[in-house]
Amino acid sequence: MLFSRHFRKAAPPAEATTRAEYRACDEIGAITRPFSPLVGELLAVYCHTRPIGAFSQTEHCRDEYQMTARQIIHHILEGWQNQTGGRGTIDDLLLRPRQSRS
Repeated sequence: MLFSRHFRKAAPPAEATTRAEYRACDEIGAITRPFSPLVGELLAVYCHTRPIGAFSQTEHCRDEYQMTARQIIHHILEGWQNQTGGRGTIDDLLLRPRQSRS
């Protein structure tokens, strides 16, 4: 599903959304189309990955988690390499790039 189609619906009022009904994407649900499809998809990934830390505290599926996370990271790195003419690395995308080991 394309990001722009997903966000055409207006977000429900904050008081109408209970904790059980909360979806991470409700926070930016009012955004219709201010971004390109590429940035829209990145925002969708951001929204859908926010609860992973909480889920990982109660669910234990280490092998599946690692396999799926690697695939997601591969897709993101592929996009970054396309954006940088093949010069981009995973280190460019880290919050704190790794220091050289020399």
